[in-house]
Amino acid sequence: MNPEKIKIGIDEVGRGCFAGPVVACAVCFDKENIIENGKFLSSLDDSKKLTRKKREIIFTQLIKFANKKKPLLKFGMGVVDNFYIDEKNIREATKLAMQRALDELLLKINPNNIQSVLVDGKDNFVFTNLIKKPVFIIDGDEKVLEIQAASIIAKVFRDKLMCVYSSLYPEYGFEKNAGYGTDKHREKIIMKEDLTGIHRLSFKPVKEVLNKKSKLLLHICCGPDACVPIVDYKDKYEIIAYWYDPNIHPRKEYLKRLNAFKKICKIEKVDLIEGPYEVKKFLTSIKGFENTPEKGEKCFQCYRLRLQESAKKANELNCEYLTTTLYMSPLKDIEKLTRIGEEISEKYNLKYLPLIFRKKNGFLRSVDYCKEYDIYRQNYCGCIYSDTYPFKIHEKKTATLNLKHSKFKELILKNN
Repeated sequence: MNPEKIKIGIDEVGRGCFAGPVVACAVCFDKENIIENGKFLSSLDDSKKLTRKKREIIFTQLIKFANKKKPLLKFGMGVVDNFYIDEKNIREATKLAMQRALDELLLKINPNNIQSVLVDGKDNFVFTNLIKKPVFIIDGDEKVLEIQAASIIAKVFRDKLMCVYSSLYPEYGFEKNAGYGTDKHREKIIMKEDLTGIHRLSFKPVKEVLNKKSKLLLHICCGPDACVPIVDYKDKYEIIAYWYDPNIHPRKEYLKRLNAFKKICKIEKVDLIEGPYEVKKFLTSIKGFENTPEKGEKCFQCYRLRLQESAKKANELNCEYLTTTLYMSPLKDIEKLTRIGEEISEKYNLKYLPLIFRKKNGFLRSVDYCKEYDIYRQNYCGCIYSDTYPFKIHEKKTATLNLKHSKFKELILKNN
């Protein structure tokens, strides 16, 4: 062999990862001097077949050889990040990484002395600055020493880089999986909020996570108030419409509103869950506040009960978000509703969305929707203690009940 003739081996790692860059290395040996290290050369192998400890020992020795006063080998590195991978594709990113590795190596050698460039794989790339076309060898990392050395250097370098990323994102196990799609890695990327700045968004498993909708439990207070929130947010979230309204009386009215809600869910094709009709729980929750004014304590207790039960259901269904169609009504205390919602959501590890649905003509759009689809619209909030309760007998305009609370409660429970 002519010692002046140079054989270059190129390999890459990280091609199939979910996260991190693709890394390539180009290696050539000083044939005249490296031959003295025959025992060491015999320890080279495909990096994937070596244990992590063995790879690192060989890597350290290769770097020592490269740093000698008269180097026994020379190498170049090429790194291409996940942004380029997403912009182009992994094949183009691999080619660029190999080109960069080759370009760096060419700065250290005489290009005119290149005998051959051998590349692991079957891509058949064409590199610039080469007189001869490279030779691609399937399983080259099992057959060619230079490719084996390149695969080890590239692998250990990339593993060390992923360990650095692991210190930034410790929950993904990058120090062990190097960004590959292990079970632990997959378990940590369930929602798009779980993805990091080094994930490859164009890769199918990651792309599926990116496009996956977050689950939003939408508490429904009535059909008319549900239509605009569902229409506006069903494309952004996976909406679960939850009906829980024990405050609505009498049962005949309750069923009218429930059926209106079901009709809307059928039209808009969203999942619904019908909660229990717990009249006693509602009456107990507002006990002592029955005659407080509208937007007063009885209303706040009602908000709390309905959001509390909705949060329980959201937690049970592994939802990320919670909100309520109560935001549609112009008669609700928005600030208080939001404070109660945030407090309850924090308790159940949910994110609360104070979406003011009545903005941007939300209420008028709701009216139009109900007309178009013949949706029943109520004329009072549902509570027997509401100023607008149509079956209530007044003594005065102050809305004092003509029936004692206990007897009225017995009547309501009997009718339900």
